[in-house]
Order: sequence, then C-alpha cells, then structure tokens
Amino acid sequence: MESVKTVVLGKPVFLLTGAKSRKKVGGVSMSSLDVESPEKLLETARRNPDAVAFGYVAGSWVAAA
Repeated sequence: MESVKTVVLGKPVFLLTGAKSRKKVGGVSMSSLDVESPEKLLETARRNPDAVAFGYVAGSWVAAA
C-alpha cells in the first residue's frame, strides 16, 4: 500500500487511502492527485486539526493519526 503526502489546509499530511498519485500526464512528467471526495477531506481536516494522516473508509474520510 502506498500512501500519498500532500498539503491540506496549509499543513502536510499523509493520505493512507482514497488518493492516487499520477506521475505522468499526457507524456509530460507532472505530479497530481486523484482524491476521493475532496470536500469531505477538507471538512474532516477542519474537525481534526492535529491529525497528520487520513484514510478514506466506507465513503468518508477519517483521521488516522
């Protein structure tokens, strides 16, 4: 299982599940993310400001650490 490190609300966090990184876009080397329900991730991050890792489980984001 590969986790993805990104910035949410100005803080670096790990997304354990629910996100996939794409290294190449149209033959050009770029880094982007496909995140499940990004609006729910932001809401969960606001409710858990001390969390450093999140996981997408059963259709919602949960703070994991």
